[in-house]
Amino acid sequence: MRRILQEQLLAEINDWHRGGIIDSSTHERLVARYAPRDWLGAGLKWLGMFAVVLLGAGVLSAIALAMSDSPMAWAVMLGAAGAVAWHAGARMAADVRQRHAITGSILVTVGLLAGYGCLSLVYVASGGDRYDDAIPGLMLITAAGAVATAYRFVLRWPLFLGLLLLFHGVGIWHAYVGHGGYFAHIQDERVMAVVALLSIALGYWHESRLEAGTLRRHQGFGSLYLIFGLLYFNLSLWFLTIPRPTLAWVAVFTAAAVCQIVAGARFKDARFTGFGIVFLSIDMYTRYYEHFWDRISAGMFFLLAGAVAVAAGTVLEWQALRALRQKLQS
Repeated sequence: MRRILQEQLLAEINDWHRGGIIDSSTHERLVARYAPRDWLGAGLKWLGMFAVVLLGAGVLSAIALAMSDSPMAWAVMLGAAGAVAWHAGARMAADVRQRHAITGSILVTVGLLAGYGCLSLVYVASGGDRYDDAIPGLMLITAAGAVATAYRFVLRWPLFLGLLLLFHGVGIWHAYVGHGGYFAHIQDERVMAVVALLSIALGYWHESRLEAGTLRRHQGFGSLYLIFGLLYFNLSLWFLTIPRPTLAWVAVFTAAAVCQIVAGARFKDARFTGFGIVFLSIDMYTRYYEHFWDRISAGMFFLLAGAVAVAAGTVLEWQALRALRQKLQS
């Protein structure tokens, strides 16, 4: 939660207490939950993220070591440790007073990673010899556990993790290899685009219907579905235009980006507008690269790209200021 929002909530809570709307005990609980963290709290958050990375690497290392030495015994120990960490972390993270929210989120993450490790070792111990092929299925099972945890304890972080595992389990892997080169692979971009569209539809329905009714406590869940869907939908269409660009897929990618901008303006939703603008810009740069990288010098290539970007930014800023002046005059 942003600090400015926390400060506004804290001011409202204090007004409620002074006005007699809430009693002292409720006031203390709300202040403990929504009071802005100091620099120490922010530092703990970053330390927590670092701890998740290290503990995750430790779990993966344990999997690699156990595969060659009693994998079933290691699976039992890892599963038991993961269950304990998951249970304790979920209770801490779901605490109303949010006294150990960061620690709870770390333990939940470790518990889910340990669950993935346990499933991996059970697969190996049961005679599985094609572990690489089993990874997507194991990721999907872990994703289901993360999503279930999110809904059971009303926690957004496990849902984020679950959606990340879900989309990667469906078939996306990527890595940066340096020297300006990106290797990105989606097993089937068309299938991924359909899955992403379903996620967008689910997110919109979840946010507009469920969170306004039966799932009032799950605020923000629909937004995660929507953002993940928009991200992977646009990436899938972009990848379809990269290897051997065809006019049809370029037109589909461009039209999709424009439609998102229009939808964002129509519904006043910055998420659609933002993704549309970003990926329309990526589309234009990709086409520019394809046509001119081998035809002009690198210096002229980047000079022209920069000049066009500055000119476009100036025009858009001028249009925004003009629209603001007209709004103020009216």
